[in-house]
Amino acid sequence: MYPTLLDIQKINAGVGFDIVEENVLNCPELRLIPADTLVGTEMELTVRTDLPTVGFRRINEGTPRSKSKYETRIFQCADLSHQVAVDQALAKKQKDPARFLTNHMSGAIEAAFRHCGKQFWYGVTNDAKGFPGVIAQMLADADHEVDAGGGAAKSSVFFVRLARETLQVLTGNGTALSMQEEWKEETVYDANGNPFQALTNWLNFAVGARLANKHSAVRIKNLGIAAGKTLTDDLMFDAYEKFTTALGAEPTHIFMTPRSQSQLRKSRTNTGSNEKGKPVPLPTDWEGIPIVKTSAISNAETI
Repeated sequence: MYPTLLDIQKINAGVGFDIVEENVLNCPELRLIPADTLVGTEMELTVRTDLPTVGFRRINEGTPRSKSKYETRIFQCADLSHQVAVDQALAKKQKDPARFLTNHMSGAIEAAFRHCGKQFWYGVTNDAKGFPGVIAQMLADADHEVDAGGGAAKSSVFFVRLARETLQVLTGNGTALSMQEEWKEETVYDANGNPFQALTNWLNFAVGARLANKHSAVRIKNLGIAAGKTLTDDLMFDAYEKFTTALGAEPTHIFMTPRSQSQLRKSRTNTGSNEKGKPVPLPTDWEGIPIVKTSAISNAETI
């Protein structure tokens, strides 16, 4: 098993581990995908892109010499920073001020995780100042994409293999997510520029996505809501075939929206595969591969 963001936070004894643990449950991209920390915010890595050609030989006969192909890629983390400020007078009125402040920080962490989850797939299309996502890093060709042909309300399904050598989350500056141990009293300003005293804290998160092996992601794109444009088992089999052909290994997870998961269930209701009188259950796996539903994937894609 590879460490995840939560494991790194725990190993580093990071401040606020409990609220990180609580909120990461809402973001499967950061809860399930392996994570690794960088000393800074950038990693230059040489990755293998092709294997050497090998073959048998006869006695007194040689074989052509060949070698693996490599290319150097740079993977970067982007900085997400957010100040949480709570009116000091409001905090003092609470029966449990510490719990009150923790709730405010918890909301900021959940928002940060949700934003990073979307960034993980869509990259600069989600936030131009953020890190490149999976769609930008993967191969957008007929060997790695299945086009469902939808023209509106579009979504995607991603077949991926999660591991350090295939697809992972990167966190920068040697840690996962950081915040101050103590809230500070500062003067802040309202919308009209008038000052007031507040208790403040900073949330800092340097994060990125690394698709080390470009064959470890296959996408079903342009899934819509019109007849014949929704998710079916046929499309899933097409994606599975492309994935196993390209990588030569099985995907470990399939990420999709709740809408796509529901479409897949509905596509089976008239196949006769369900017992008479019993509804087809919502699929939680496909051919033994776990289905991960996530709100980070959009139902209104433009890419």
